[in-house]
Amino acid sequence: MRTRLLRLAVSVALAVLTFGVVGPASAGELSHADPAKDVRYYDFSQGFETAMPGTELPRRRNGDLRRFSVSYGAQRIRVVLKFRELRRTQPVFVVSARFRWAGGGQLNYAEAVITATKGNRAGTAELSAEGSEDSSGRCQVRHRINYRANRVRLSFPARCFSTPPWIQFNAWVLATDDLEDPTYVLGDDVFPVMSDEPGEVERYTRRIRRS
Repeated sequence: MRTRLLRLAVSVALAVLTFGVVGPASAGELSHADPAKDVRYYDFSQGFETAMPGTELPRRRNGDLRRFSVSYGAQRIRVVLKFRELRRTQPVFVVSARFRWAGGGQLNYAEAVITATKGNRAGTAELSAEGSEDSSGRCQVRHRINYRANRVRLSFPARCFSTPPWIQFNAWVLATDDLEDPTYVLGDDVFPVMSDEPGEVERYTRRIRRS
């Protein structure tokens, strides 16, 4: 089940449906650098509205996403996130890998969420998709947080999305003091997920076709 914080971010990001960044399709894999020195600090102590748009922390290395890759193979979808630094210093660390694909005459959305805490630095992972529940356990997410290598990996079966012709990707990584009632968030993303701009919606990468 999504936490209060993630539900809040998703409700902002998906306030209006859009086709976003489509562009040409790439076959099987997409790898791209992420801008450095763009971790933002959000102060939630006075509420959501006052936290926006956050403050950029160019000197912060921990949790600064520097590169991502997504591969869409015949059987599995795989994501690798690389960071400038990845340390066990915050009470909670979350990776939200977000996906979009076409099917059934509409755009479909899902996210694979890894949550690591003080009591479980290895983290737990789950996959959730709009309008579906996985009661069979066939859509379990494999993951590994490698703090020494500053890297996070995750993967899950392509059948969890009914193996569409293509997928699109976005990701949000955050550190916070409490998932249910945070007083602050330190975040980085591939494309902005949280925003206070009217009509702002979440963007995605170009289409990644199944290899």
